Amino acid sequence: MFTNYIKIAWRNIRSGGGYSVLNIGGLAVVLAVSALLFWWVKDELSFDRFHADSDRIYRINAHFGKGEDEHFWSGTPAPIAVAAASKVPGVEQVVRVAPLYDFRTLRVTSGASAKTFTEQYDDLAYVDENFLDLFTGFVVRSGDADKPFTSPNSVVMTEEMAKKFFGTSEAVGKTITIPDSNRVFTVSAVLANMPDNSSLRSKVFFPMSLKKRTFGGNGDWKRLDDDWGNYYFQTFLKLSPGIESAAVGKKLTELQAIARNTKPGDSSSDYQLQAFTQSHLYQPDGKDTGMQQVRMLGLIALLLLSIGCINYINLTTARATRRAREVGVRKVIGAESTQLLVQLLVESLLTMSIALIAAVVLIQLLMPFYFDITGKTLGFSLLNPEVWALLLGTLTLTVGLAGLYPAIMMSSFNPLRSLRGRGAQTGQAGLRKALVVTQFALATGLIVGTLVIGEQLRYIRERDPGFNKEHTFVFYAGDKAQQYKRELEKESSIRSVVTATGGLVGGGGSTGDTDWDGKSPERSFIVDQLGISHDFIPAYGIKLSLGKNFTGTKADSTSFILNETAVKQAGIKNPIGKRFKFHQTEGRIIGVVKDFTTASIRTQIQPMLLFSVPGDNGIMHVKTTGQQASQAIAAAERLWKRDKPDNAFEYTFLDETYNRLYRTEQRTGQLFSFFAGVAILVCCLGLFGLAAFTAEQRTKEIGVRKVLGASITGIVALLSTDFLKLVLVGIVVATPVAWYIMSQWLQDFAYKIDMEWWMFVLAGLLAVGIALLTVSYQSIKAALMNPVTSLRSD
Repeated sequence: MFTNYIKIAWRNIRSGGGYSVLNIGGLAVVLAVSALLFWWVKDELSFDRFHADSDRIYRINAHFGKGEDEHFWSGTPAPIAVAAASKVPGVEQVVRVAPLYDFRTLRVTSGASAKTFTEQYDDLAYVDENFLDLFTGFVVRSGDADKPFTSPNSVVMTEEMAKKFFGTSEAVGKTITIPDSNRVFTVSAVLANMPDNSSLRSKVFFPMSLKKRTFGGNGDWKRLDDDWGNYYFQTFLKLSPGIESAAVGKKLTELQAIARNTKPGDSSSDYQLQAFTQSHLYQPDGKDTGMQQVRMLGLIALLLLSIGCINYINLTTARATRRAREVGVRKVIGAESTQLLVQLLVESLLTMSIALIAAVVLIQLLMPFYFDITGKTLGFSLLNPEVWALLLGTLTLTVGLAGLYPAIMMSSFNPLRSLRGRGAQTGQAGLRKALVVTQFALATGLIVGTLVIGEQLRYIRERDPGFNKEHTFVFYAGDKAQQYKRELEKESSIRSVVTATGGLVGGGGSTGDTDWDGKSPERSFIVDQLGISHDFIPAYGIKLSLGKNFTGTKADSTSFILNETAVKQAGIKNPIGKRFKFHQTEGRIIGVVKDFTTASIRTQIQPMLLFSVPGDNGIMHVKTTGQQASQAIAAAERLWKRDKPDNAFEYTFLDETYNRLYRTEQRTGQLFSFFAGVAILVCCLGLFGLAAFTAEQRTKEIGVRKVLGASITGIVALLSTDFLKLVLVGIVVATPVAWYIMSQWLQDFAYKIDMEWWMFVLAGLLAVGIALLTVSYQSIKAALMNPVTSLRSD
């Protein structure tokens, strides 16, 4: 019997013609896009869960101050790990991970040839030697998994880096050299590449014992494991079952107070533990910035799937009258409602299975776009059991949402009414109208989201950051900075050359080691810090609101410039000439600059301290004429190659660095535009099918109206008006909901646009215009039909 059901279902699909194509096409599109979205959501929620006992691993976060002074950092001082391991009950393991800024150029010798590689700082890290004991999910391909670091001169790397350096993953025993110091390291282990869903992304690991050996001291702290003043390390703990993380954080705070000889309440910071599996989606302060995006895209996946299911229900129930007699005959000859229900469910399942096959093909076509927009590298492979679980789960959900109702509705037709052609109850028309309203409400909401995000991105692009970021590239010159500056200033392609201790955007670090007259002992004032040359401020067009700039003389070493936010939060009245202490340097405030943006506008502008110690400025900021940027870069590269012929010359443009602050927002904007387009496309497919069906049902009516003198315009208006009313209702329903959701999204930005009425009007006009174009085609086609043919139709 089941085979018979399949045959009948296939026959009905084939006889459906264009309606079947619309049904299957709409479902295929939403299944493909929804499956990719669900795959992304699954990946985001799975971050760091591949480690054994991941639910017992925590990251220590530092919490400073209150009110305006409140800060949360994922960085901690090195000794907190020593204290946790030796003095806190319930801590099974402790591991520190620290970025490696000591070098980034590596030389590899193979036979008679040598190659030099300059790596990104993010790819290099110091880790404690028990790194792989805690993070068990990182697989050792070769080497000793129990003792991956055999000495302070050993290095562990991923297969990707081993192949890059040596051309093969069989790299254990091979060596790399640091050109600046001629220090030689031996590869002691090779790891599998870091999974996509790992928040630890470094690729080359050096032992923490090397960092300890090269540590140069920090004031009174001469050893790394005693340095309580440098919040440089990410520290991870594995707790015993049943141990409360809050109690561990409190104990760590007490241990720091003892070590720094302060009262627990007066400690410069307290410690809070954050579940490692949450660190990817939640900020150190607990804000769910990443989780919000996961919820939003998961909801969009469900909405798109709902739109596709609505299409299926609408088209299936609209054509139910055509099958009313079939259902009536089957019931009269003895078919039970259960048998009819199974047959109709099989038909739905077959339709959706065909759509799923088409969706899989579409997914493969969309994979390059998926990789580009999400930054993921794990493909949608049909050999992966998780992929099949996702596809079958999506199919089951779709059958439940869209296939069940039409099957129940049609199998419950009254046989007598069905044989008279009245099987489809009038209530189904009301349901179809409600579903069309729902469809276009969802589509309109996505259009509003696209417009709001687009306007926020435009605001970000056009908002004055407080400095001129155009035509400027930045590179590291180290102790050659002053020499390079003198030589580059002679180039006609270069407008100015200035130096700093870091990049202008997020490159200077921060400190709480400051003091001034009137500062409360209880304050924990954190200020961003950047050392600059005396010509840095005018070169970038940063405006002084009070005082003067640096002079380029020795007097600059005890002079400081603050931004307006720093002066305001510090509460310094008439700041020019006031005492200010920065680390061990006693000095005076000589100027106040207007606030400028150095981080994402999701956060408020932070206090900024500018100081001038030219000998320590190793970062070059080169502002070109614009048209001659390539000549300026070539000039800088010649200087670099002259002194370091084996090292690659690397630079970044400042505007690109600034734009990267908003990569997440840019991706969100692209995704919303894409999803809005998909939603509109699927809505139009459904509306097109319903319009065609309506025109077909009213063929005789149209013929009669034409014979009686109705114009083509009148007939088009007659057939279009009902649908446009539904679209307008959908717009009205969507407007307040879209306003609320996008208001919540904008709350994440410290500086944001105001949503304006025209965004909703434009979204509504777009929805109406698209719907009108869709319906008009079928309406005009019906209106142009020969009335004689119309009146002869059955």
